[in-house]
Amino acid sequence: MAAVMTASGLCTASLQVRPARQSTRCTVRSGFMGQRMGAVLPRSVRRSVNSTRQTATMETKEYPSNWIRTDPLVFVLGFLGWTLPTNLGVPIFNGGSFFGEFMGSIGRNLARFPNGPPLNDPFWLYLTVYHAGLFLTLFLGQIGVQGRRQGYWN
Repeated sequence: MAAVMTASGLCTASLQVRPARQSTRCTVRSGFMGQRMGAVLPRSVRRSVNSTRQTATMETKEYPSNWIRTDPLVFVLGFLGWTLPTNLGVPIFNGGSFFGEFMGSIGRNLARFPNGPPLNDPFWLYLTVYHAGLFLTLFLGQIGVQGRRQGYWN
């Protein structure tokens, strides 16, 4: 005696399952393509069911607790290496600096404090560009210092 299960959605499929005593195979027929689809279990599962159990042992190695090897000098020099050049005046900002415009937009938005800045406020662009540049400078500074310390640049 076989049980039939039908699922319908974009296409219909019927799943015919026989009791475990008779056979362990399932047949799937697709109503969309009308073809027989074969066994339900993937090959890897079928192989693992019949194969013997294998045990694996792993050798453990101690992972260094200071894996990032932080250096406070990188943070300070990276911050100054990004913030000082953004304080230089450029013609795009009518002789003003990018950092000055960013701080000015913060001040304008704090003046109307209970309300946040609207989505079309240039504050969001300044915030994104400043922090992306800062994090990139810190990231590349860390790579440079650690690379030099470990001898990659020799």
